[in-house]
Amino acid sequence: MAATVTSESKISIKVTVDKQKKKVVFAEADHNFVDVLFSFMTLPMGSIVRQLKKQSGKNNIDPLKSLNNLYQSLVDLPDRFFLNEECKYTILNPRSPSYHHCRKLKVNIDDTELKKYFVCQSWEDCTINCTIYYKQYVSNYCKTSCCYCGKTMNHEVSFKDDDDDDDDDDDDDDNSCDGGGVFVSDSSTFIVTDDLRVMPYSPGCCIEMLVDQGFADTCHLEEMMVDLCYEQVIDLLGLSLSCNSPLTYLVLYPSRDFNISQHGTFDHGTLAEKDDSEIFLHVSLQKSTGKLLFAEAEQDFVDFISGFLAISLGTVISKFMNGNSSLVCMDNLYRSISDMSVEKYLKSQTLKDILLKPHFGRQFYTRNMIFPLQNSKFPEVFIFESCNSTGGYVPDPWYLSYSTKPVKMTINDPRVGGELFKRTGMFMLTDDLVITPFTFTSTMNILSKCNVPFDDIERHKVSIGLKEAIRMLKASMISSSTLSKGLEHQLKILKQST
Repeated sequence: MAATVTSESKISIKVTVDKQKKKVVFAEADHNFVDVLFSFMTLPMGSIVRQLKKQSGKNNIDPLKSLNNLYQSLVDLPDRFFLNEECKYTILNPRSPSYHHCRKLKVNIDDTELKKYFVCQSWEDCTINCTIYYKQYVSNYCKTSCCYCGKTMNHEVSFKDDDDDDDDDDDDDDNSCDGGGVFVSDSSTFIVTDDLRVMPYSPGCCIEMLVDQGFADTCHLEEMMVDLCYEQVIDLLGLSLSCNSPLTYLVLYPSRDFNISQHGTFDHGTLAEKDDSEIFLHVSLQKSTGKLLFAEAEQDFVDFISGFLAISLGTVISKFMNGNSSLVCMDNLYRSISDMSVEKYLKSQTLKDILLKPHFGRQFYTRNMIFPLQNSKFPEVFIFESCNSTGGYVPDPWYLSYSTKPVKMTINDPRVGGELFKRTGMFMLTDDLVITPFTFTSTMNILSKCNVPFDDIERHKVSIGLKEAIRMLKASMISSSTLSKGLEHQLKILKQST
């Protein structure tokens, strides 16, 4: 049984097990567990990768294939290829648009830090400058340089921003603070199947489920109580992205090493809309086989593909895959949320939309995105200041204790021209999204691994549009052949022409 840590919050579920097949049939759970399951949809892909990497030394779960390589490549990429340090920090630390809702979960696995705001030490002088330039900037990152004086913006200030109002939405349709549940009603009980289909509990539903699975009576069934804390929820997330029976592995085989890779059939799906934006990529193929060996990319493609990390899981599955991502358990969660009635089980339509139609943070959006995503604006920020002994005003970190006046600030945008990487960068990419700076050494290293002679290599130029972008995004979660699957149609044409 999965061990729990008594000092941490934990969730209890009742699991029905098939003793003969050693398999979980279903779990009976309250709102706390279902809220956590549904919150998976709000997590940015980069946050999921980062969380699972923490647990990678404790288990043998290895989901998200190429996305892991992409994340680690950006960690290892020298700072000189980014426009500034804040751009790199932003890419590696995407923020969930639903962060304030998820903070109320009984077990919250979103490790995103509370948003902080920083000004420079010469804040008072720069305030005078801002009367000339009409803007006073505040940064979320403590190593940003002030655009007026050039000093580091490392002086933390108290703040009030639009994000704080997420918990107190005046919309009558949003009852997110009513009762103890976050997304679902705290007066409801739910059935969760081994492959994470969630449905309201009823005796008839349970009996029907048992009959469908071939049970005539309860002689082979056993009930057991299971406690889940932070580590087990992280494991459940990883298993849900890796296999079709995550509860069985979590409950019955918690300490067993296993290598799971069970996904639905990869298909390209259909697109309802067309986008004319294109990015070009040079690919090197093996002539004799048509196999993609590596790609040469400029800044625009790396800018685009890094954006995969900031897109939430719910956006991937709902907007781009229409519930057919090949991640069986996540597709089941998506359909469960879609089918669940509002107010009776889900607390409001607003919260249902948060799970299925999450926004994309503006700070992560680049002009090379390709995806037609709705990006949210930078929130209005008000910091509070109080009089000092000389009569001037300074940022007051303890504004709640004083008579203060708010000052409207503009959040510093680390991007330049809507981009995160320097345009002079050139990069090598493998099929599974390992990115390295373009050098002769990196080229030779890749070729030696492929063991392909020089005269069996040919170079082609291909284009990346919305269709290829969505295929790559889908493949990056379940495959080690992201570029090949994304460019499959174009590569077939190139192979036929040789």
